[in-house]
Amino acid sequence: MLLFPQTASAAAVHPAPDRMLSLVPRGSEGAEYCSEDRRWCVSLSEAQDAEAPVLPVVRTGDPAPPMPHARSEAYSNETYAVWPRLILLKDGGFLAGVETRTSTAYSGGGGSATELQLFRLALDGQAPKPVLQVPVGASLLIRACFSERDMRYRRGACHDEYSFSASLTLAGETTGSLPALAYSTEARAFPRGVSRTEDSTAKPRLKKSDLVHERDPECSFARRFRFDAAAGAYRPDAPLPECSAYTIP
Repeated sequence: MLLFPQTASAAAVHPAPDRMLSLVPRGSEGAEYCSEDRRWCVSLSEAQDAEAPVLPVVRTGDPAPPMPHARSEAYSNETYAVWPRLILLKDGGFLAGVETRTSTAYSGGGGSATELQLFRLALDGQAPKPVLQVPVGASLLIRACFSERDMRYRRGACHDEYSFSASLTLAGETTGSLPALAYSTEARAFPRGVSRTEDSTAKPRLKKSDLVHERDPECSFARRFRFDAAAGAYRPDAPLPECSAYTIP
C-alpha cells in the first residue's frame, strides 16, 4: 500500500532512530493527513466490498494525487478516520493507524467511542499487517432525570457523563524489529460516584460537592507495549483493566 517506488535506497529515506510525526489534515474533507512539511501523507483505502478492511495508505506528499474520499459506512454507526500520527521505522517502513468511531443514541442521551488499529507497512509490497488495537477515546451521556424530583435530587445535573481519552507515543526503546510504545489513559465520570452498573435514580440526593468530574483510578493507567515477533502483535507489560463502561457506548 506504499505509493512510492520501492528501490534499494528507499529504506534510507528516513534513517534510524524510529520517530513519530504529527499529521495535519490536507484539504477540507479530512480524508488525508500529512506531515507539516508535506513529505509524508496518509489516507484510507477505498472500499472494495462491504467486508474489506479499512487500511492506511502512506505516500510521499508531492506531487499531490487526486484527493481520496473520506471512508464511512452509509448504513452503519461506524465511521473511519486517519490516525493523526505516523511512525517512521528505522528499516524504512511505517506504523500507521485507522481510527474507528462507533456511535449510538439513547433516550435523552447517547455516546461514541473511538478505537485505534495500528498497522505495520513494509517496503516489500506486502499488505499492511495489524499489530495493535486499543481504545483511544469515548464520551457518553446517560439520562438520569425522569421527573422534577429527580431534578431536585440531582441538583440539575440530569445526565451521567463518562469520558475516556488515551495517547500512544514512542516509549524510547526498541525490542526486536519494532519500537516499544507507551499507552496512557484517563477516565472520568460525572457526577461523583456514578456507575453504569448501578441505577442513578436510586442513589441518595447529590451534594454540591458531588458535582465534579471524578477520575477513575482503575481505568486511568499507563502501559508499555512491546512487539512480540512470534505473535506478530504488540503485547502490554501488564493486563489491561476492564473499562468497557467507558469505552463501549
